[in-house]
Amino acid sequence: MHVLFVSQLFETGNDPGSDRNLYFCRQLLAQGHKVTVITSNVDYKKATEKFPGEGWKVYRNVDGIDVWYVYSYSNFRGSFLKRFWYYMTYMLPTLLVGLQIKNTDIVYAVSTPLNVGFLGYVLSRIKRIPFVFEVTDVWPDAAVASGVVKSQLLISAAKALERFCYKAAHTIVALTEGIKDNIHNKGIPLSKLALITNGVDLSLFPGSKVLDAERDETRDQLDFANRFVCMYLGAHGAYNALWTIIETAEELRNDPRCIFVFVGDGDEKPRLQSEVQLRNLTNVRFLDSVPRSQTPKLLNAADAFLLPNRRGEFYTGNLPNKLFDFLASGRPIVVAGKGETADLVLRANAGKVVDAEDGKAMAAAISELASADRTLLETMGFSAQSYVTMNYSREILSKKYVSILENAVGEK
Repeated sequence: MHVLFVSQLFETGNDPGSDRNLYFCRQLLAQGHKVTVITSNVDYKKATEKFPGEGWKVYRNVDGIDVWYVYSYSNFRGSFLKRFWYYMTYMLPTLLVGLQIKNTDIVYAVSTPLNVGFLGYVLSRIKRIPFVFEVTDVWPDAAVASGVVKSQLLISAAKALERFCYKAAHTIVALTEGIKDNIHNKGIPLSKLALITNGVDLSLFPGSKVLDAERDETRDQLDFANRFVCMYLGAHGAYNALWTIIETAEELRNDPRCIFVFVGDGDEKPRLQSEVQLRNLTNVRFLDSVPRSQTPKLLNAADAFLLPNRRGEFYTGNLPNKLFDFLASGRPIVVAGKGETADLVLRANAGKVVDAEDGKAMAAAISELASADRTLLETMGFSAQSYVTMNYSREILSKKYVSILENAVGEK
């Protein structure tokens, strides 16, 4: 089976962010299948080209996977129009490269953005092969709920495209139960829907003795010694409600134990940094994104992880990839917001849950953890690791992923 994998984001071990796509593609190779990826030549975290000066299409072999990096507009930060142009400029180069790739058996297209689903459909029709559509975020619902898109004309057009992509796909892979329910409520039968959540590559999180040695070294390098380190690692975007952590830090500004560490990049990072300066908060640190391969080492330096969410029903149906890395790192997690993330943390006995966008409540939860007996923190951490190992191993999830593609090809 030759899979044509279309995704505007495709992070490798040298990139920050989720390597979900890379992991699943590796598993396809391990099962004897061939994979060709068409992705954007843009480092999404930095909004810069990955291979400047090498032309509109660049080929690389990544762990045996044929990867084509195609032109997309890179200066997308600062306005919706710029981001929209980033999405649109990916389409034509992808179509041109996709048509040149021969002997493919299935197209697997990953949103967001939504137009990638349309690309998947077009390529599948031309090649007369099945099309599987993975939905990582429900568009345009997400953009409307966050206030990013307000034009009724654009919203109507996006909804029409959404319905078209859902109907055209052989199978729709949803990232969460909330996404699956959202799509089903729009008239798509459950028989067409599959659920493959985010998960964790357990091989990235070695035994505790190695981690303990690395932990002390990393904490010394970052000047974390003797501090209760509350860490957020991930995208700094409008959806992430990171202002809640800033408010939490202000509540605990006079608590010498706690330090709040942001790791990553995104549109909201400059505003968050300005807000910290404006409030004169000395208990907040910002670190740059690190390659995926270095993430476990940095996470191991933390004492607790923070996962704020926005208010509103729409934001209850997410399970971000960072959650599973936090669980695998074996530290308590404080979630601000209700929904699937909060429910999972409570089921795992892995932390505390407070209301969304409530800095005071998050501060109280952190203060309680910082004052807790070390045994309690270790118990929460062990529960987190055990739960994610039993339920969200990528090795297990990838078997379902491969099976979906094999079944779709077998039915064509």
